[in-house]
Amino acid sequence: MKNFLILILISLQFQSCKSDLTKSQIVEDTSTVVVKNGKNLNDTINYTCQGCKSLLTKETFTLIQTEAQNRAKNNLNNPLSFIPVSQNITILKLDSLIDFTTGKKIDSVIVAKINYSYIGKNAYGTEMSGEQLIWIYLVKGQIKDLVNEIKLEDLKFNDKYINRTLFCYKDDKFIELIPTKDKSIIIKSSLGCVDEGASLILTLEDNTEVKILSWNDFNCEGKSYFNPFNQNQVQKLKLSPIKYIHIYSRSKSELLEVPKNQSDYLQQFTKL
Repeated sequence: MKNFLILILISLQFQSCKSDLTKSQIVEDTSTVVVKNGKNLNDTINYTCQGCKSLLTKETFTLIQTEAQNRAKNNLNNPLSFIPVSQNITILKLDSLIDFTTGKKIDSVIVAKINYSYIGKNAYGTEMSGEQLIWIYLVKGQIKDLVNEIKLEDLKFNDKYINRTLFCYKDDKFIELIPTKDKSIIIKSSLGCVDEGASLILTLEDNTEVKILSWNDFNCEGKSYFNPFNQNQVQKLKLSPIKYIHIYSRSKSELLEVPKNQSDYLQQFTKL
């Protein structure tokens, strides 16, 4: 009888420890987290999260936090000035992602969407508050760069614009191609000021080029407007994906590589 009671006590103690261990692994949806600032010192900030408690372990949460703070710091002109303020996080489990190259389903994907608020210095040394939107993909618990690998939604008309644009970027440089329902093209870019007659040059994977010239007046909004592609250009675009996109104006230019999963953008557009 005495031995039986001892076994019961040991069992209850084990279950209590097991319960405490499970509780210690829970990631609360509203709490604080310790992160590193630009000087690699610890800061404690508040966060809110949809889906953390149900979809993340402490291990994966820490993995996401380390990746997010590194990206947030490195995206600044002055990473040492980075002061984290708060985070708004959304965690989603995705079962419908398709690999652009293979056409096969990507299993066990969790995506973290993080609105990261911070204080940092701009290129002129002025301290300002800002916010970055950071996407982090995990496949079977490991961070994977899926942004340019997953198949995107097929193109379709949404009012007078297409449901998604062709967007290319690197560091602080970007080019966004926006087609309209009448098949004309709008280009937004990091060039800043652009003239009438700005050149848009598309280099295709078969090494041919398509070039068009803008018709709009000079502006400093980085916007250039182009007439639709002619029939010969449309035929070229139908035959080959895009490799590079290049905008040139006022002796300045931006040349960016087109992400793999957007390379068929104009092939789809010309067939609409």
